[in-house]
Amino acid sequence: MNSWRTPAIDASLAEVLTRERLGKYLEVASGDLDRALALYERNSRLAEAFYTPLQTLEICLRNRIHRTLSTAYGSEWFEAASAPLQSDIRQDIRRAKDVVSKSRKAETPGRIVAELNFGSWVGLLGPRYDATLWRDSLYRAFNGTGRNMRRDRVHRRLNALRRLRNRIAHHEPIFHRDLETDHAEVIEAIRWMSREAADWVQSISRFPEVFRAD
Repeated sequence: MNSWRTPAIDASLAEVLTRERLGKYLEVASGDLDRALALYERNSRLAEAFYTPLQTLEICLRNRIHRTLSTAYGSEWFEAASAPLQSDIRQDIRRAKDVVSKSRKAETPGRIVAELNFGSWVGLLGPRYDATLWRDSLYRAFNGTGRNMRRDRVHRRLNALRRLRNRIAHHEPIFHRDLETDHAEVIEAIRWMSREAADWVQSISRFPEVFRAD
């Protein structure tokens, strides 16, 4: 038991967190509330340790795609008629522009692309853009290793990491996953875009020590 938790505190926490949300933890702990809460605490620490790697992955992805598409279609590629963007991403762009407009800040390309979410960027790597965006320009965003990357591999990896990111963002259990592999795959995906960024994240990530600590 956590040094400050007592059975009474555990019961109160279970009421606040709800047994429904603790369901996975209670299942693994065979119904033992103390063990379930210990797993919940571990899950929180592990999720926190993924913050920097996943944040860097998302920022690298956004900036590499933005830079690549800017070279191909101009800095306002998201408005360019020549850019073969489909209706869903154009709708995401309209929402992003609305957010910037309501903030009363200048609608610069940098501010607009910063409002697009991870799912939007991953979507631009999907199969429907294989013959257009990918072959024309986006493949250049993933040359950090010095070799050509397959679009389907890049999309599959980033889509899986998007789902992991969403689980963490929505406070879902991740403790039961192969997190060492997840962490390695985040670093590798960053390396596809930038060796330097991958080395940097690997050097500052707290995940290895947090994972080994419990």
